[in-house]
Amino acid sequence: MSLGSAIRKALGNRLSRRVGHHYRAAFVDLAKVAQALSAAIPADSNVLDVGGGDGEPLNYLLELRTDIRVTTIDLAPDVGQWVDSKHAARVVRMPRTSIAQYLAVVKQYPDVLMLSDVMHHIPASQRSAFFESVSTLLRYSPGMRIIVKDVEPGFAKALFGYWADRYITGDKAVSPVARVDLISLVQSNLGPMRYEETGLFEVDKPNYVLVFYK
Repeated sequence: MSLGSAIRKALGNRLSRRVGHHYRAAFVDLAKVAQALSAAIPADSNVLDVGGGDGEPLNYLLELRTDIRVTTIDLAPDVGQWVDSKHAARVVRMPRTSIAQYLAVVKQYPDVLMLSDVMHHIPASQRSAFFESVSTLLRYSPGMRIIVKDVEPGFAKALFGYWADRYITGDKAVSPVARVDLISLVQSNLGPMRYEETGLFEVDKPNYVLVFYK
């Protein structure tokens, strides 16, 4: 069990959520992230949130965008447990689910694929395989937007986040992904795609959001 898991277990759900809120705030402004994501999501979209974790960041996005629906998936045994009850009707939670498993049961393909602080948790040696599943998803939904929120290395806050992921979260394979490397990774695995920044980096360094589309 990682240090972070042990702390959450000891604190219980309510207190660990409160502590988790302040812990996240040291690294990222979730309200600013939600604004960046919101601006990149088309109206009435079905959003596939991959690696959704506890779902706390979704609350900020769903508050801004009452028109979207979200399916949040994660390989972990729990996902979306901190999504507020007022948003619950617009969120489908699928724990222990990969993109391939999601595709096996999906009835409506997503308009948006969202990867929020996911890429740096995928080992570098496994990223091409991950994008193979994204490529399959694109074949079913060619107009799908891919929105990636991650952290630019080279900043003190990014380094502290790396240490936290490695020693508190317990992810020994965590590997930072710079924007230029992400663009190269996406285009080398998914073919030519247009991309744009959302402006998050300017207001909440070192966090960034990039949007990719055909």
